Amino acid sequence: MSGDASDFGVRRLRMVEEQLVRRGLRDEEVLAAMRSVPRHLFVPDDLAGDAYLDTPLPIGLGQTISQPYMVALMTSLLGIDVRSRVLEVGSGSGYQTAVLAEVAGEVCALERLAPLAERARAVLGRLAYENVRLAIGDGARGWHELAPFGGILVAAAADEAPPELLGQLADGGRLVIPLGRSRGDQVLTVIERDGAEFLKRRDTLCRFVPLVRDPVSGERHGADALARERPGDREEARVKAVDVRVSGTVQGVYYRASARREGALLGLRGWVRNVSDGSVALHLEGDPAVVEAMLEWCRSGPPAARVSRLEVSDAPSDESLEGFEVR
Repeated sequence: MSGDASDFGVRRLRMVEEQLVRRGLRDEEVLAAMRSVPRHLFVPDDLAGDAYLDTPLPIGLGQTISQPYMVALMTSLLGIDVRSRVLEVGSGSGYQTAVLAEVAGEVCALERLAPLAERARAVLGRLAYENVRLAIGDGARGWHELAPFGGILVAAAADEAPPELLGQLADGGRLVIPLGRSRGDQVLTVIERDGAEFLKRRDTLCRFVPLVRDPVSGERHGADALARERPGDREEARVKAVDVRVSGTVQGVYYRASARREGALLGLRGWVRNVSDGSVALHLEGDPAVVEAMLEWCRSGPPAARVSRLEVSDAPSDESLEGFEVR
């Protein structure tokens, strides 16, 4: 075992003891899963050193990897075992997916943001999880073809549990979901199906990103959906190149460093630099859908930024670029 791997292993064991066991979590199957899954592989490379801290971490596109305690608690509340088929809505980084795969017989995971789904699928494949099916799609609609599910875990907040998910819950199965306003406190809620009735129990205060529903369902949940969506499998790769100018309070607020991390995470080529007039300039190259995802991030930037204007223009491709850098 390399020194780095050993160090991460020690941190992971300490995380379980200090953040989970000391808070009263006693589900041995879940504790074993949390000791096993390498959380540092599911976060951006520059955040690997923070992977075992007691906090959520950004993974790009305005999404986060949940706090370890919340991942463990939600898994435990599902009450699943090796006989269970579980639906996960909002796989994000894939970390919660891996923890579920350690406990359940089969995990069916949905993620609506293709760049995150691609990265999660790659990491899960690297770790050889053979009981996971991950697809791109609107998780609020569930995965009808594979229902019913003995457990459904939703890693995003809604005002009410989506009726489509309740309908795909097996008798005796549990839905674990944060309920409440997206910009306020939410309550982690357990809903158990008893025939035609749904018994609701409030558990823990929490804070999650909102559950977003696609206005039109693409119905891309088939087992091979993600493979069909991978840019590397296309017969002819498309590349979009744009120059971007961002104005507002965007210097001195870590805009460049955050943009570099987002661009690298998305697999874009390009650069970001400060301009003497107080703005920030970027050059982006990559798959059109991924470039659009980066532009969406640029409209808000890191938390301390205040973007007042975003100018985008087509640009020639620069074949000399390798990766995404700060200039």
